[in-house]
Amino acid sequence: MGAIISTIEKQTNGKSYKSYRYCHSTTDRAGIEYDDNANVEWKDFGETEQHKKSVDLRTEADKRKFLPSVFTYFLDGSRHTYKIDDISYNKNVYPIIAGQIGIGCCKRIQKELIKEKFNRKMVMVLPDIAFRDPWDRTVLARDLLKQINETVKLKRFGISFDSIKLYDRSGDVKLEDKAVSKIQDFMVELEKNMVADLVTAGKLNQDNYLIKDGSLEYQKVSPKNNQGVKNLSDKKVAKNYHYVIGVSKSFDPTKCFIKGGGSNSDIIANLKPFHRTPAYMFESTRSGNDVKFCVWYIRLCEAKYTKSVFDGVIKVEKLIVKDSEKENGVPSEEIDNLSAFLLNERNPVCYGADGRWANHIYPVYLTESFVKSKYLSNDLFMQLF
Repeated sequence: MGAIISTIEKQTNGKSYKSYRYCHSTTDRAGIEYDDNANVEWKDFGETEQHKKSVDLRTEADKRKFLPSVFTYFLDGSRHTYKIDDISYNKNVYPIIAGQIGIGCCKRIQKELIKEKFNRKMVMVLPDIAFRDPWDRTVLARDLLKQINETVKLKRFGISFDSIKLYDRSGDVKLEDKAVSKIQDFMVELEKNMVADLVTAGKLNQDNYLIKDGSLEYQKVSPKNNQGVKNLSDKKVAKNYHYVIGVSKSFDPTKCFIKGGGSNSDIIANLKPFHRTPAYMFESTRSGNDVKFCVWYIRLCEAKYTKSVFDGVIKVEKLIVKDSEKENGVPSEEIDNLSAFLLNERNPVCYGADGRWANHIYPVYLTESFVKSKYLSNDLFMQLF
């Protein structure tokens, strides 16, 4: 048994079961993972011009081919999570989950992509019962973290863990999923912090947008036990996203419902290359009160060259910050401009290197590859314990 597990076992009065260790991302899991969130109802138009059909942007994209792109920064946050062990307290068995988190931002200067910021964190998640007294859990977790980082193996590799999180045992949600969600929440806050740093440094403006890989519809997090949390319902936080868009490579079109009923999936499936859907507005109760997004879809390439009718289509989200835009929508000229520049980001593609090649924005793909290159190997990480 490794020194880390022995330390946890000793300091929390638990019993380790020396369970099989594995990385969640390498296990065979059924179903498709989507970048966006499901069950959204498009209630209103999200732009000033109420288009009745798709908008052809081929001419607009051609006009911008040799112009500097408005997209300068590209952000990707990802995590690898691991089942490390099972541990028992009061005759009940609970999983211990650990994770590596990488948050990277790259900047484009004259067609060259360079690192702007990178942040890597390593975290463990234990059941809250590991520390019996709820009043001392924060202090006890901090003390345990210090002891873990003093273990010989971590010192030899020059590695340390950054945080110990606790998951709640109550409810019907699978405990392993609860633990993973703690790591997800931690990752999201790191993403928000990186965006806030760019804004504070004055780096985001109308000529220098940030593309965030994936959805911007962040889950609202309770401030309790999450000091410094940045929810989109906070107007000061929302202002950070004025020059940020979220681009999702994989999405579930069957879960977006148009006003009056019915799915929007056929609208997306029938999109022609270089066309975008009308932009719609939806209010996200998931992200908090009065949080509204403008969302639209763009087809980057012909469906006949891909595996699925939805390959080659990206979903674009923009947080609606201004009160006037919450009433009237985002200016259609702004949406057309962003969409045209996005179309010009589609080549060169990473064909053969990633099964999602048709949906990739190439600088985002490079940023994602950069972040993943900074991970410890799965075998090395699990051997730390």
